Amino acid sequence: MLYQFMFQNFKSYKNETIFDMRAENMKEFEEAVITDKNGEKLLPVSVIYGPNAGGKSGLIEAFMCFISLVLKPRMLLKKQEGKKDTFYFGNEVKPYKLDDNSSKQPTKFQVYFSTNQCEYRYQLSVLNEKIMHESLYKKEFKAKKPAKIFEREGKQITLGEILRKTNSSSNVNDNMPYLTFLSITNQIAIIVDVIEWFEKIIAINYARESWEDNPAICKEETKKLFFDFMRGMDIDIQDYRMEEREGEPDTRKLFVKHQNYQKEYELDFCDESEGTKKLFNLIPYIIEAIRRGGLVILDELDAKLHPKLLKYIIHIFKNRELNEKNAQLIFTSQDLTTMNPEVFRRDEIWFACKNERKESEIYSLYEIRDENGEHIRANAPFYKQYLAGKYGADPYLSKMLNWEE
Repeated sequence: MLYQFMFQNFKSYKNETIFDMRAENMKEFEEAVITDKNGEKLLPVSVIYGPNAGGKSGLIEAFMCFISLVLKPRMLLKKQEGKKDTFYFGNEVKPYKLDDNSSKQPTKFQVYFSTNQCEYRYQLSVLNEKIMHESLYKKEFKAKKPAKIFEREGKQITLGEILRKTNSSSNVNDNMPYLTFLSITNQIAIIVDVIEWFEKIIAINYARESWEDNPAICKEETKKLFFDFMRGMDIDIQDYRMEEREGEPDTRKLFVKHQNYQKEYELDFCDESEGTKKLFNLIPYIIEAIRRGGLVILDELDAKLHPKLLKYIIHIFKNRELNEKNAQLIFTSQDLTTMNPEVFRRDEIWFACKNERKESEIYSLYEIRDENGEHIRANAPFYKQYLAGKYGADPYLSKMLNWEE
């Protein structure tokens, strides 16, 4: 489960930026909050709003870039072995450019998370494709102090007690994370545990994604849950099937069955609406996350989706009976119909915008104070106050936190 993600010097983000999935002490949607083995309360969902070019996508890209740095060598190795993976790893490290010194400084990432075994804190700093700093610490549940797994400063790598016992090699390339190197060259239980957490992350790029890239859609168990979800969304699709294209053995064609007046009709998937196409791309990934746990990261989840369908997807992650494995969802959105206290807690709503120095910043709705220094009320009309410019990061007004009525 994700607790916290930190990054610095990436695209429009110059300074240290912290995105937190730890729940604040509040009453809203208490039944939806995830609790770890330490009793730490975590959020199942977080959404980022803000104007165009404010930094919403930049935050998602930072996370995807970080994941890519860790997983890309493994994915390339799998590709050489003929295995297919759905993770898109096209994001490059892009330092902040509106400052002469930033290009000379490393881009930093840090993630704080837990598995069923223990908590981990992993750091990675990169400059000109070279690893400048890297460290991995673990903390057993109920333990007071973390234990070092390894630390790396440039070419110097210091091993903790666990790795010293395994005689692990420190001969790693400058541009490969040591975590990744260990996962490829060894089968050390604690490294496997960390890498499996990364590999459970589903980061979807809709500019490249299609149902053909998702092997889960072919699974019978996925198909059953797929139609359970589609029925819950009132989508009139009875079945689907795939067939190989004649003369093209490596490609498939999808057909969708509808029912009208008790008669079934089969349509080419190409004739479906853009919203339906997006659901076919999206739902199998959500099913996979719900089934095994893990983190789902999506940019513009609301695009081409009716607000009712968006609310249903949010509901899946916030329903403790459906989401038994504690999957989490992070996404960006421009849909204001969901920005209300009937859908989100105040700490689940985040805003991204640029300050007067053209640097992106993020903050949660819970952090904002009114003119009396009080938190925004739990039952406030969030989207109306947002459009009025009272939260900053609004798409129409440039004045920050103007509380005039």
